[in-house]
Amino acid sequence: MIAQVFVYGTLKRGQERERCWPRTPQRIEAAEIRGELYDLGPYPAVVHGADRVLGELWFLKPADVEATLRTLDEVECFGVEDVDLYVRETVECRTLADGLIQLAYVYFLADPEHARSHRRVPARDDGFVEWNAEPNASAAP
Repeated sequence: MIAQVFVYGTLKRGQERERCWPRTPQRIEAAEIRGELYDLGPYPAVVHGADRVLGELWFLKPADVEATLRTLDEVECFGVEDVDLYVRETVECRTLADGLIQLAYVYFLADPEHARSHRRVPARDDGFVEWNAEPNASAAP
């Protein structure tokens, strides 16, 4: 059973939707996935790609996975509307501290072309792309 969720935007610590997590994680580590990161204004979106997207890997207790995914699916508009805004997929995620590969759930924007009509987040000097917003800013799904 996968018990990790990788987040890259409003669900990260200090961001607008951090309060939406229904369970406390066992731990949180800096991590990366491969993708393209776009700034949609009040929230970001990831689509499949080769950039090194920086975020947080939330390690859950196995007993908390189902409730957590149910809540996050609602937050990310996956499986609760006629048309999904995001889709939940399983990807390989690499932790920064020790370089270990973990399988994790990630929410990708369901319509990659919509993302590509917005500003792509450029890589920093260290090669990572990272979405930054003012904490507690008003955010859409």
